[in-house]
Amino acid sequence: MRPLHHPAIDDIEMTSVLYALADPVRLGIVRSLSRDHPVSCVGACIGEDLPRATLSRHFDVLRSAGLVNTVKSGTQYLNTLRCDDLERRFPGLLRAILAGAGGSQPARKPPAKPAPKPVAKAPARGRRADASRTPPAKARA
Repeated sequence: MRPLHHPAIDDIEMTSVLYALADPVRLGIVRSLSRDHPVSCVGACIGEDLPRATLSRHFDVLRSAGLVNTVKSGTQYLNTLRCDDLERRFPGLLRAILAGAGGSQPARKPPAKPAPKPVAKAPARGRRADASRTPPAKARA
């Protein structure tokens, strides 16, 4: 088994962190890790029904960006968020991102379009607009 790569604090780049957090699933993982310590890969994605390979890829991106620290414990990999390292490298960044993404779900649906306004129907041609007032006069013979 190859060892997992975790970048040093000075090697964490802002572009990598922002790229990793741009994905809604990975943002949800980070939000989940910010509440619980440590969490298995599957435990961090309770609401998601993702294949193991996809989960592995998401955690690899988070780890490579310097957001997550992963250690092997028995048969599981346990993940923790590198809050202290990120705070030291980019003060306030992670807090601001998590606060901005606060109540949203990891996989967001686009907002529903508002219903179109009803259009008033124009009176039919050849009829008077107010036919109820006076009936038409009878033709004289």
